[in-house]
Amino acid sequence: MFFRITFALLIAAMAATVVAAPGGDQKDRDAQIKLALDELKNEVVVLERQVRDMQASMDRNSGQMNALINQIVDNVNAIRQAQSRVAEGSLSAITQANNLGEQLSATNQRIERLSGQMAELKRLVENLPKLPTMMQITPGNPDQLFAAAYGDYSRGNYDLAISEFRQYVETYPSSEMADNAQYWIGEALYAKKQLNEAITEFDKVIAIFPKGDKVPAARLKKGMALIDLGQPEAGRTELQNLIKLFPRSNEAQLARQQLGEK
Repeated sequence: MFFRITFALLIAAMAATVVAAPGGDQKDRDAQIKLALDELKNEVVVLERQVRDMQASMDRNSGQMNALINQIVDNVNAIRQAQSRVAEGSLSAITQANNLGEQLSATNQRIERLSGQMAELKRLVENLPKLPTMMQITPGNPDQLFAAAYGDYSRGNYDLAISEFRQYVETYPSSEMADNAQYWIGEALYAKKQLNEAITEFDKVIAIFPKGDKVPAARLKKGMALIDLGQPEAGRTELQNLIKLFPRSNEAQLARQQLGEK
């Protein structure tokens, strides 16, 4: 539960950072938030798998960790209750101001305790036995294979991730996530600066999965790769095609940013 709360807070914080960033209009910021959430949602699967594996390997520290998690949850609930009392109070303006000051002081103290508990929890987690890079994958389980591949991509194990994503596409070509797997092969190659190879893989997304939801993203990254390769005209053409074919997509908004359009 704690890790899911932390992950949700991370997503909210990233979204808030994008919204608060100067420049651009609201549509651009919305597009950036949507793309960030699309990429982060895959990490939920990986995170949940790691939590289950970690719980299975906990030793004598598990009791302390559970106690800390309960304390953190209690503090969060206490903060919410304090905020609710302040919002719902019907005292006079002076009394409300005094109570608000007391509530804020108590809240700050709880936050300080929460920070200390988070640091202690982090220490306990770091002392747990290290998990293997990839768990044994059950044959015939596409979710496990995709989660393992995306986990390796997230850790920077790009070669292993590419191999696993290729295995996914070859084994489950009709799966709903097959176009995603093909797209992430291109992303891994893009991260390795193998831009020509990345463009080839993005082209496969467009050709093999023309109705897949990753086609706009593949066109966007292909255009960016072409620009990075010193082919600005070809890159601009690809981005313009993206805007023409998917004018309402979030990727189209980002393409307009790349082209300097509004």
